[in-house]
Amino acid sequence: MALVPLVSALVRPFVPRSLRPRVAEKVYTAHALVRGGPATFAAVVQAWRPHAVASALAGAALLATRRRTRPLAAGLAAAGLAAGAPVVRRAARRATAAPGPGDVTVLTANVWHGHADTGALAALVADERPHFVVLPEAGADFRDKLMPLLAGLGYGAWVASGGGNRDGHDVLLLVGEHAGDVRVRADHRMRLPHLEATGGVLGARTLYAVHPTAPMSRRSTAWWHDELALVRSWCAGPVAPLVAGDFNATFDHPALRAALGGCRSAADGTGRGVVGTFPAGLPRWLGIQIDHVLVPADAVTTRFEVLDLAGADHRAVLARVRLPRC
Repeated sequence: MALVPLVSALVRPFVPRSLRPRVAEKVYTAHALVRGGPATFAAVVQAWRPHAVASALAGAALLATRRRTRPLAAGLAAAGLAAGAPVVRRAARRATAAPGPGDVTVLTANVWHGHADTGALAALVADERPHFVVLPEAGADFRDKLMPLLAGLGYGAWVASGGGNRDGHDVLLLVGEHAGDVRVRADHRMRLPHLEATGGVLGARTLYAVHPTAPMSRRSTAWWHDELALVRSWCAGPVAPLVAGDFNATFDHPALRAALGGCRSAADGTGRGVVGTFPAGLPRWLGIQIDHVLVPADAVTTRFEVLDLAGADHRAVLARVRLPRC
């Protein structure tokens, strides 16, 4: 591993100055993954199961064109179909209920260390008027830039750290006045602080605004498992919550599937369960969906959208759901 700084130093002069920050970030990420061990490697590979399935089926099709390789093609196709069954279920579309006046709308968008276009986000909020807006990687600085653009729309804002963290290490929650008498408090049981809202349209139910750690090293992978276990404890409670944010996990991760309990993804049955939310620079069919809105298992999704947001490295997720009585 001592070679990594040496190779980086030798290659750096040949990289255009404008690209050096991105290249340095990729080198750091690769270095971290190598040091992360089997658990980290598994977490990264599992996220890309849909792509592995597609590659396996494409490979099987190519191998099937020659008689000698057809047995191998059959085995590869069988493995691809078996691994792809959960992906197909997430991509399946069922009939959905029409939106109703009692539905609750949640928007979540990772704003990339506060670099997302506040004007574009404000326009989105003004158009959709969500009850709750969950913004991972937004803190007091981003709030101070965004809120003047939302003046007159009746939104309150809460910063998970209270304002002590940089944008990239914080979570911002906006609550519309049409959500009613909502109470918000911060909690610190995750590495990054999160927010908990209850009351108003939520009743006795809680909405958690979260940003679990990305599994990029041994330590962060352990945190990630612990934080998804915390989500599991919330979803196993007597009143199923809503949990929204950047989970740094897809439903190909056993840890996230295990966390569901009495919850489900708001994307279920919408046909958009494998639409990529990250990275935003890749086409939707090529990215991975790590931004989620978890809702009670018996809630009804009346709308689910994956939306582009200028200046962000994630796409936003908008979910409209009809919550069961609690």
